[in-house]
Amino acid sequence: MEADDDRLGALLVVRRVPKRLIVTQVVTAFFFIGLTSLVSAVIAGFAGFLISMPFGLMGFVLLGAPALRLRKLAVALHDRGVVVCRGNARMAVAFDDVDEVWLDLNPITTPLGEIALIRHVRVVNQDRSQHKIPIQVEVGHEIARAILLHCSHPLGADAQRALRDGETLTFGRVRLDAQGLRVGRRHAAWTELSLVRCQPSRISFFRRQKVIPWRTVRLDRVPHPTVFVKLVRERALRFEVDNRMSEYLS
Repeated sequence: MEADDDRLGALLVVRRVPKRLIVTQVVTAFFFIGLTSLVSAVIAGFAGFLISMPFGLMGFVLLGAPALRLRKLAVALHDRGVVVCRGNARMAVAFDDVDEVWLDLNPITTPLGEIALIRHVRVVNQDRSQHKIPIQVEVGHEIARAILLHCSHPLGADAQRALRDGETLTFGRVRLDAQGLRVGRRHAAWTELSLVRCQPSRISFFRRQKVIPWRTVRLDRVPHPTVFVKLVRERALRFEVDNRMSEYLS
């Protein structure tokens, strides 16, 4: 169900896809066509060129056409919601309607360590309808941070209180309580964990040693991942966090 405009609050900012990203993807698509045609022409002459053309056009459809569609994408951030526009199509989400927040992450290993790009934020409303909010717009991390601040972070205090009161909280296939955590069918007490390490795309639990993780949980496999990480950090005896995560855990 789409939210009414009067529930979204004042418009704060409108973000679009950077033109350089669109141009880069379109140029890459044309380069793929040219390279395919050139190699085929060298190997098999004009006949090879003709045979390669359908494959080159297919490559453009896969690489270039999606980039051209991004020209019509805009994400508007409001005080109490988000609006996603694709041409004439429009989708609005009010923060008050959101029940779950999920991140679609693309982990990338670099010489300086791991980074995780957020492809989109998926929200599940209280009526169980789902919406994907794209983040590949300019300064898209501001959109993701705003959604987490409004829809996930307010749950943190109640979740911490629930654990202290002896309740069990479920995050996907992970269950937390005051004594420990269960990942699938395996259980570990907090006192058994020698280290918990949080990285941009995952959180690793080490049991009785600090070399090989006992279990690793991807942060795009749990709802409200920032709340999940905060709860684990509160219970773990030793917790390490990548500095690049600090912005979302503050």
